[in-house]
Amino acid sequence: MRPPPAVPAELSPIADLIGREALLRLIETHGGTRLFIPERPVEGSVLTGAVGLPAALALSSRMAGTYLKVPLARAWRAAILRHYGATNPQIARALGVTEGAIERMLRPAPRSAQAELFSP
Repeated sequence: MRPPPAVPAELSPIADLIGREALLRLIETHGGTRLFIPERPVEGSVLTGAVGLPAALALSSRMAGTYLKVPLARAWRAAILRHYGATNPQIARALGVTEGAIERMLRPAPRSAQAELFSP
């Protein structure tokens, strides 16, 4: 089986800090919102409920007292769901978008004419 889709570059710093799985849980539970990062996360808080105490502590070490704008990252989530075998209708329902939007998200990027000239 191929490896799961790579974390988008703009999310890599957070993934490097808390891990890919915690980042995905954070996006799935709080995507599209701002989430306060406390100085001392505790069990049972909103943040620890989303990512677990170790990841919450890691976020706090870098971002304590600030708000994190949690992205929706729909294209990445769609690619992950597809990787694990979900169909377009299943992905569309999970992400709250149309099947057409999923088709566009998962369509391979067009290759430029110049790139085709130099491809092996």
